[in-house]
Amino acid sequence: MERRSRTEGMQIVIQLAFTLFHVFFKIGLFTLGGGLAIISLVQQEMLGRGWLTNAEFMDILGIAQMTPGPIGVNAATFVGYKVAALHGAGTWTALAVAFVATVSVVFPSVLGVHFGGGWFDRNRSRPVVKRVFCILRPLVAGFVTAAGVSLTLDVFPRLAFGARDFANAGVFAATAALVLTKRFSPLWGLLLGAAAGFLF
Repeated sequence: MERRSRTEGMQIVIQLAFTLFHVFFKIGLFTLGGGLAIISLVQQEMLGRGWLTNAEFMDILGIAQMTPGPIGVNAATFVGYKVAALHGAGTWTALAVAFVATVSVVFPSVLGVHFGGGWFDRNRSRPVVKRVFCILRPLVAGFVTAAGVSLTLDVFPRLAFGARDFANAGVFAATAALVLTKRFSPLWGLLLGAAAGFLF
């Protein structure tokens, strides 16, 4: 009976890994603009499938931002691990699922560079290619702006203004003001946010 339940659990995790591969491959294929532009699509997929709550996603996003590497790749890694762990996978199995999610989100870019890089290098000065990039630049800016607005709204859900909301609002306002007006590293803002989370 125990072996049967273990086999069923492994089948669920394998099915989950295939689903994550499909989801993150799609995200990597259709997202333009890099890590920040990928965030809203990852959030929509994870919350829409019921894999993560909004609070869990925000926590993963904070960790992904703090760790070295592109935020989109880091987010895929942490989401893969968290989702597998929530479905009962052990540490090593969850790490394997996280690896699948990571590979699947970068795979479309690797294919695009491998098969399209030479063509783009030869044709980048053509008017048609220049026109396409003139259209893509504002599109990417819109994706990044939408992700920023979405994250800002998620930080202050309904603005209940308890102690934690005042702490969030204070850290947000102080970090934004310092980053925009001084040569202030956002890393200090992350550390301030972590400190506020421990205190409140």
